[in-house]
Amino acid sequence: MGITKKIINKIEIMTPRKELFLAVKDALNGIEGIEYVDIFRKQFNYPNETVLNYWTSALIRFRSIEYETMTEQFLEGEVKLDVILYCKEGWIEQYNNELMEIDLLDAIAEKLQFLKGIQFKPIQLLREGIEDESWDNTEIKLTESVVAYHQLFSTTIYHQLKQRYQYQSLKNIN
Repeated sequence: MGITKKIINKIEIMTPRKELFLAVKDALNGIEGIEYVDIFRKQFNYPNETVLNYWTSALIRFRSIEYETMTEQFLEGEVKLDVILYCKEGWIEQYNNELMEIDLLDAIAEKLQFLKGIQFKPIQLLREGIEDESWDNTEIKLTESVVAYHQLFSTTIYHQLKQRYQYQSLKNIN
């Protein structure tokens, strides 16, 4: 089995959500200036020393997936996901660039816009904003020294379910 076949087989067993997360994480890891990339687990609500050691962090949060059933055990889903950029106060001084946060937001949008995979269509940026009470209904408790910027993206994923029935030929009873 060739390398290409191994990669395809590995992707075939990967769920669309996992493929999307890994593709976004890989793209964000390629941006100079972002030190930590992970899935959103409310790390900054209850910060520990590990998270607070990073000056900049990008967390990926899946907001919702709205599925529609298609033919032949396929699901098509509209995915909304946030990339939340956390910046610790004082980090800009080390770069001598007061607009570094804007540069990072632009780099995130550029890396993710039109990113596509095997099980998802090109990603599109829908909205940007700073974390405050007007952004959404989720509670993110931030320390005074951390600022959070949101970027909301959208894409369509395709998920093939396992077949429920085995196709068998009919036997002749005569």
